[in-house]
Amino acid sequence: MEHSVKFYKATMFNEVEKLQKEDFQESLESAVEDLEADFQRRLGNNLVMSVNTPSAAIHLALCALDLKRGDKVICPVNSYVDVPEAIRYFDSEPIFVDIDIESYHIDRAALESALSKNTSKKLKAIVVSHFAGLAAPVDEIVALAHKYNVAVIEDFIDAPMLEQEIKVMGDIALFSLNYRLDNTIKGSMILFKEQKLFDRAKLLRKHGLVETNRDVHYLYDIVDIGCDYRLDAINAYLLHSILPERERLLQKRREIAESYFELLADTPHVELPIRSSKHSYNYFIIKIDKNRDAFARELKKRGVEVGLHYIPLNFTQYYKEKYGLKIFNFPNALSVYQTVMSLPCYGKMSQKDVEYVAAMVQEVAKEHI
Repeated sequence: MEHSVKFYKATMFNEVEKLQKEDFQESLESAVEDLEADFQRRLGNNLVMSVNTPSAAIHLALCALDLKRGDKVICPVNSYVDVPEAIRYFDSEPIFVDIDIESYHIDRAALESALSKNTSKKLKAIVVSHFAGLAAPVDEIVALAHKYNVAVIEDFIDAPMLEQEIKVMGDIALFSLNYRLDNTIKGSMILFKEQKLFDRAKLLRKHGLVETNRDVHYLYDIVDIGCDYRLDAINAYLLHSILPERERLLQKRREIAESYFELLADTPHVELPIRSSKHSYNYFIIKIDKNRDAFARELKKRGVEVGLHYIPLNFTQYYKEKYGLKIFNFPNALSVYQTVMSLPCYGKMSQKDVEYVAAMVQEVAKEHI
């Protein structure tokens, strides 16, 4: 094989070398607080807290909203599995909504239809995913949410952005701290607009435990049922060390995307994603007009790994059986699912890698039937 390109390779961090230094233990003592303070400054909001994983972030956000059995939460049908999974852990019901066929964001007309059909007090929230790195039109969604008196959770997990490009309009926002810089280091941030939501999440983040005596620190009470969502000190230290790297790596992904746009222009059978200077291209998603899986197999033979983001949840066994969903229930998601694939697009890619991927896509496209 002439060359090969993995779908993703983690970035290596020079900060790991500091683990042997004498002041490391001292750094750990305030690692979580230092990371949270830095992120608060970057977002201009002091109602921000860290948690240990993106999945924990969505679960704790729903805890903060006091989700209960029988409640309902609207989410796009192409959400990553941890969104409806978290909803189900409350014995609540995810209401799946179709997506826009171009941006892959939640479809506004489908959302409004779902809201109009679920006007009871059981409907609690809408989860809005800023898919693949492109911001969704949250202002329109927030206006609808206010009309129907439901909360909005903005999911930036798959949309790493520079702080100056982030404009949170919902009640809660979720962020991944590793931004696909290194998939082995987990951590997330949750931003709240209201103090009461922040306070409840902070309580539940540590088992619903409160200290009952300031002078005797080991005395405590349990006032609610929570869990341990806390970010550990070592991961906080490492994640804090890579925050300054985001700008460079986000810019690198945008440069890779620009190369793809130039190299793959007018390639037969291939439709390129939305081109925008504000897109971070966490996934560079192309559409293949027919026989997507055959196209992917040919790329794999040539050493190019691709991904698929994400399989619509009505195609998965649990949700299909639980709610009697059919594959034709969400026509836009069906069309997208049958045609899309994600090309490698990450910080460790060289220009040679990018050119090789593009050349192989063109080569397969010329032979594709």
